[in-house]
Amino acid sequence: MTDYKTLTDVLVTKGRVRGKPVAVSLFRDGVPPGYEPIQDTPCSIIHYAMDQGRKVYFDADHHDCLVGVHHAGIVPGRREIVNGEYLSKTSTFFTYEGAARLKSGSFVLPPGMVKAIGAAPLDEMPEGVAVDWVVAVCNPHHANNIAGCRTCREGILPHAEIANSLCATLFATPWHVKNVVFATGDFGGRMHNRMKQDQVFVIVPDRFLHYVPLLLNDMKVDVKESRKMTKPAHSGFWREGDGEKGDKAHAAAAAESGEAPAVTFTMEWDDEARELMKKVPEGIMEMAVGNSEEYARQKGYPRVSKKSIQELMESLGMNLDDML
Repeated sequence: MTDYKTLTDVLVTKGRVRGKPVAVSLFRDGVPPGYEPIQDTPCSIIHYAMDQGRKVYFDADHHDCLVGVHHAGIVPGRREIVNGEYLSKTSTFFTYEGAARLKSGSFVLPPGMVKAIGAAPLDEMPEGVAVDWVVAVCNPHHANNIAGCRTCREGILPHAEIANSLCATLFATPWHVKNVVFATGDFGGRMHNRMKQDQVFVIVPDRFLHYVPLLLNDMKVDVKESRKMTKPAHSGFWREGDGEKGDKAHAAAAAESGEAPAVTFTMEWDDEARELMKKVPEGIMEMAVGNSEEYARQKGYPRVSKKSIQELMESLGMNLDDML
């Protein structure tokens, strides 16, 4: 059985998720004690639990969006919701065919299967309430790690939804696909959940939650061996003497400081850049050093600096401050 408090700590410290990871529960027989209703859009229950630490729910009498309760199978959808006219008739960019095809392909829970849907901070789940899946918000870099939890164990890629109605993605898709879900959400869903431009949703069904700490707590790569297996014969990696020269220089510096070398530096690093490396998880240290040096060489820099590392991160669509 998954320890939700431990999992929360892992997702917050290693997965860098925003606020608290959120436990979503399908209430088939009624709302259990401890949850309060919201008179708001159904998708916003994630925001209330994640950012405010509240245990909330929506049902047929407590909501402020007919699209959300339709996808949750709680209230039958109106014709214009089911066929997408609420999109095609109110926007300049949706065609009738485009909106109709989108809505016909979006998941809906079986009508009447649930009476309500609740959300709570994962580490504050009321006793006896089942977790159907967990929703986390983070940047794409960390989402890639979290969403890959099943991939690494079973080789099954996450299901992805881009710009679909967030209520469908949050409340119906995981039940249908029975897989981890990576999603951006639609404009309205992102707005109601106060999403920043660089944030996405990751949804992990309860059956796969035990994979998350297995991955995030042990992310190590033998970079040198990996490169031996993947670098072609003409790669600069195989240039004779490069590694030996770096090994000797680093060994001498380590001996002078009295510390054993943890990684191999093959070019000069300034002090600020070396300090940054101390904050990198041990398992990916060699990769971080190797990538930083490769980028500096490609740019013709004489040494690795904090500035060159920042440039590298930005070229990969990442923010150095967010990573540390």
